[in-house]
Amino acid sequence: MRFTSNPASGPTHHHHHQHGITAHPAHHHHHHHHAPTRTLPPSYKPAVTVQTKAVLAAIADKPRMHLGSQLYSTDLSQPANADVSLDAKIKYRSRMKELPYLQDRENCTFTIRVPRYYLQATDAMNENDEPSPLAAICKQRQVWGTDVYTDDSDVVAAAVHSGWLKGDFGEFNDDLQLLCGDEPDMDTSDETSPDPPLTFDTRPAKPAKISAGHDLHITVLIVPPVEQYVSSTQHFIQSREWKEKHDGMSYMIQRIEFVDEGPATRFCERGLVAKKQRIAVEEAARREAAAGLLMFAASGGGGGAAGLGGGVSVSVSVGA
Repeated sequence: MRFTSNPASGPTHHHHHQHGITAHPAHHHHHHHHAPTRTLPPSYKPAVTVQTKAVLAAIADKPRMHLGSQLYSTDLSQPANADVSLDAKIKYRSRMKELPYLQDRENCTFTIRVPRYYLQATDAMNENDEPSPLAAICKQRQVWGTDVYTDDSDVVAAAVHSGWLKGDFGEFNDDLQLLCGDEPDMDTSDETSPDPPLTFDTRPAKPAKISAGHDLHITVLIVPPVEQYVSSTQHFIQSREWKEKHDGMSYMIQRIEFVDEGPATRFCERGLVAKKQRIAVEEAARREAAAGLLMFAASGGGGGAAGLGGGVSVSVSVGA
């Protein structure tokens, strides 16, 4: 992994660009009779200048290729009790599976396929009173930089932070609506048009709402590491800062598309490597079946030749 196994520790830097994830401060609860004060997610960003044009200009002459895709998945971990407030509904940490190390692939694109499970919002899970996967991603803030992100940043969190995708903040959604109802993120106008857009090749004017019944493809543009990854608060997520030299690559969100992959392929990897892995598994299964049949034939099938259908010979060929 590129980040430490103890997210509560301070930032460390190991052989592969590991970042310590600073946990949210624990809330101290005193036994008063009034309702506890809840800290809302930060609202809007301070003035932050990110030289994205300079980054793009520096790689403009490099060839562009699409490098394939990767299935979005997360690893869950249990934080220390001291790092979780008593009334917190999200009591685990969710970290995205890291992207492949795409060194010397500047100006190329790569797609992360996000199954719809990770896009479930709190409103859709009210029956069980459980925090949504999307709310957990937004709270975790596994994202370093602003517009240009380290390649071990969570792409879903980066899409929310950069304004491509509308986030979910669980129990704070209603409070944010009351406090920030006039901001673009909290727009509640009726958007039940016959054909709402499913593809965004440029960043939308306001974060795209999750399209029900769809998975999400997030395509990123690979860019070189920058001198400093700036922290900012955008769309109710405060990204993290990384001042030290980053030994990986960076990316920018280039495109998002809502798609219906279907249950058969929704959680399956694609590409040449995944195809080779599937072929290897199928070949191993065939070899195991053939070996079992050989043993069955050698033992007489429970009754000599008659056990195999009255003298019918069996020939099994196992490829090299």
